[in-house]
Amino acid sequence: MAPKNLNFRMAISEEFRKTWSLFNSRAKIEEVTTAELVKDLIEDYMEEFGDEIESPESIVEETKVPKKKMVKRVLPPKKTFVSKRVNIIRKNVDSSDDDEYGIQDTPKFKFLELMRLLDSGDGVDPDKLRKAAQDKGIINPRLQLNKMMRRGILYEHKGFIHLT
Repeated sequence: MAPKNLNFRMAISEEFRKTWSLFNSRAKIEEVTTAELVKDLIEDYMEEFGDEIESPESIVEETKVPKKKMVKRVLPPKKTFVSKRVNIIRKNVDSSDDDEYGIQDTPKFKFLELMRLLDSGDGVDPDKLRKAAQDKGIINPRLQLNKMMRRGILYEHKGFIHLT
C-alpha cells in the first residue's frame, strides 16, 4: 500500500550515501533524473540476463502468433525497345584474289565512280543511283550513299544527289 504522503524521502544507509551522491552527480551530468538513469540500468541488465529469467511477459510473447510479413513483389524491368533480329549473310570471297584486290575495288570507290558517271551537273536521282549501284554489284548501296553524305563527299539538294 502506498503511503498517503507522496513527498517522502528514500532512506539511504550511511555506507551507501557516498555512492548515491556519485550516482546523482552522474545523472546531472547526463541531464536525466536518477529514476530515468536507474530505469536505463535495469533495462540494460535485463537485455543481458533477461533470457535466463523467465518472466510472464516472455511466456505471453511465446504464445503469440507471429505477424505475417509483407513481401513486396518485384516486377521485372519493362522492355522499352525490342528490335527485330536481322540475319546478315556475307558472301564468301575467294582469298586467292587478295593481291589483285585494291582500294579501287571497295564498294565506296565503286559507288563514287558510278556517281561521277551518272552526274551530268544537275545531280542524280537517289533512287536511280541506288538501282544503278545494285545493277553494278555494289554491296549495300543505301549504306554507301549515307556514309558518303555523312562524310561530306556527297550532298542532297532539291531531291538530287550532288558531288562536293
